[in-house]
Amino acid sequence: MKIQGISGFAFKGNREIFDVHGHVGKMYDGMHGNKLMDYSVNNIISTVEPHNVKGVMVSSLSGLSALDSDIFQSEVDNAKEMAKLSGNEKVKLYPLISCQPGISKDTSAITQALESGEFYGMKFHPSNTNMPIKDNFEIYSQYMNLAQEKRLPSVFHSVTDGKSDPEQIIKLAKKHPNHPVVLYHIDLMANPEQMTKTIDDISKAIKTGEANLFVDISWLTGMGNNAETNKGILKQALEKIGENRIMFGSDTPISEMGTKEEYGKFVGFIENTIKEFYKDKPEEAEKALNKIFSGNAENLFVNKTWAQPNSEEIFDLGQEARKTIKNVKKEIKKSIHKGWFVVGGVVALGVGVLLDKFLIKKENSNPPKQ
Repeated sequence: MKIQGISGFAFKGNREIFDVHGHVGKMYDGMHGNKLMDYSVNNIISTVEPHNVKGVMVSSLSGLSALDSDIFQSEVDNAKEMAKLSGNEKVKLYPLISCQPGISKDTSAITQALESGEFYGMKFHPSNTNMPIKDNFEIYSQYMNLAQEKRLPSVFHSVTDGKSDPEQIIKLAKKHPNHPVVLYHIDLMANPEQMTKTIDDISKAIKTGEANLFVDISWLTGMGNNAETNKGILKQALEKIGENRIMFGSDTPISEMGTKEEYGKFVGFIENTIKEFYKDKPEEAEKALNKIFSGNAENLFVNKTWAQPNSEEIFDLGQEARKTIKNVKKEIKKSIHKGWFVVGGVVALGVGVLLDKFLIKKENSNPPKQ
């Protein structure tokens, strides 16, 4: 992943950043001649700290390897290791738990693994574990049932390679329409036509309420000499998916994203592209930048606003409650005026009806917009 194509974009601001895509652990890196790399917490921190990065979501490469790999770690062993993950006083690290559906035939091991510590999401990498979604659809769905129960977003490596296909991830997400699902890279290294299709598919599923999807913008088509192509992709995503569902991610410290200089260039490239999209609308640009660089990630992984009732719905309920109380008071006044005795049942009935309406709303509501 060469970054020279964006060398003119240096990040000079002091915007707070929450990077949703970092790694620790071992991998055979094809970008470095298939050399065995062992990435540490220090690799992440030394790369991101100079750029005002306050938090990084981190997953394990070792826990997302194929069963026959010499670097494979089981879900339980890897979770124990990841639970010990910590940053420093400036950069907080948020561990994702490594999931191996297909290798594991049920969710008993990952359920046990979740008891190792605090995790902020469940990470799936069908390509590296060599367990295609389409061939293991039901067990992936079982894992997502567990993720929904535990209120942990599901995070997928996304690439059209027959294993981690966005089409299959979206299909999974539609089985769990209220559950947040993140597609890393949108569709890694896809050609522009395929990337456009994936963005359109994501957009449609969101707008119809069929799935609660988010994306990160690491790599895209590879940075090489593809700056203009990647600008176009990011602008398509802004237009069709919207700034509320896009998050900054880098894949740090893999390849060039392991140096503070190249990381800074990448941040600057993303910031400048977003500003171009909102040309002549500085206030909208600033809001979008803050959401994409930090706000969306914090709401999704830390604050979990998606698991809370929609604020608009609560407001509507408040109006309905006031209306009901007002009507009950009127009935009481009428009854008193006519000399009737009013029992508490009238009030109880009004409140009961109101509560029923709220519960029905909550069950049937679409996923709240971030």
